Amino acid sequence: MEYLGKQIWDEDPAAADDYRARYVEGIQEYIKKMNEECKNVRRNSMPPEEFVKNQEYYREKYKEMLGMQLFAKKASKPVEMTYVGSDEVCKIYRLTVYITDEIPFYSMLLLPHDVKEPMPLVIAQHGGGGTPELCSDMNGKNNYNHMVQRAMARGVAILAPQLLLWSMTEIATQRAHAIPHNRHKTDVDMKRFGGSITALEISGITKSLDYVSNMKEIDAEKIAMIGLSYGGYFTLHTMAADTRIKAGYCAGVFNDRDVYDWADWSYKASALQFQDAEVAALCAPRKLYVQVGMEDQVFDYNSAIGEAERVKDYFEAFGVPENYKFDVWEGGHTISDHDEGYELLFSVLG
Repeated sequence: MEYLGKQIWDEDPAAADDYRARYVEGIQEYIKKMNEECKNVRRNSMPPEEFVKNQEYYREKYKEMLGMQLFAKKASKPVEMTYVGSDEVCKIYRLTVYITDEIPFYSMLLLPHDVKEPMPLVIAQHGGGGTPELCSDMNGKNNYNHMVQRAMARGVAILAPQLLLWSMTEIATQRAHAIPHNRHKTDVDMKRFGGSITALEISGITKSLDYVSNMKEIDAEKIAMIGLSYGGYFTLHTMAADTRIKAGYCAGVFNDRDVYDWADWSYKASALQFQDAEVAALCAPRKLYVQVGMEDQVFDYNSAIGEAERVKDYFEAFGVPENYKFDVWEGGHTISDHDEGYELLFSVLG
């Protein structure tokens, strides 16, 4: 090639690929080293014996890391609650709570028939590609293994929030909803403003809980949460932020974030502060059931085991090791067939 009549060096495009390869290898090696160092930093910055004395200090640090402060202000718009109808199990309502004056956050509220009031409440969180209706068995085949109905059969109300996760394509276990959304871009924008999509949606759940827990039908002292996949992630992270949730069942998601470092599950300096074990610690001394499946095709249970083991020390420091249970079961990416997790929830709910 020539420029201004002068010959420019010409070479094969791959001539410097070795330098590029070394750059990539160096980045990967650095990340590997930092992941190992950060595990020790997280442990040393939140020793179990210190954590017991200063749990609320760590909770505030956790909420600050997520960017919860961005949505702390109460919206001026009123809550909207609409009666939809009833089936043989429950009365069905659609609830809209404003996170900000611009953002309406929708949930389904299910109130079983023939239950004495006030009744316990379970927040039931769908996963990726899901909706409140899908995880409640209202839209046909799904992979939740009757998560909501199994809870309601024990006599509780259900609050089922909608996250920015519905599917836009039809598959065997998900319904298509022709409402485009971009979770990744939303998370990037929220982080530019000092928040995160996680902070946004935890705020939606907790503000919905503010309203529902004041209803005469609900016993505000008996609240638990269950969720699968993304729903399990939000069960863990919402329970860590909101101590009104007395028990949690986190299924099909708990793992090592060094392995599953998804963009919307990563936060500024989270490797130095809070990953799954530390977030689970914030649930102590309340009851927490964490479940992973040996046949799960989304998350490898093997990389969850070490992270789950680290949680035990925090519950032991509170003197309640029995309040934490880690279960590896034989199934896949769903709520397990056995009821051990429900038994833990209902040991609190009655």
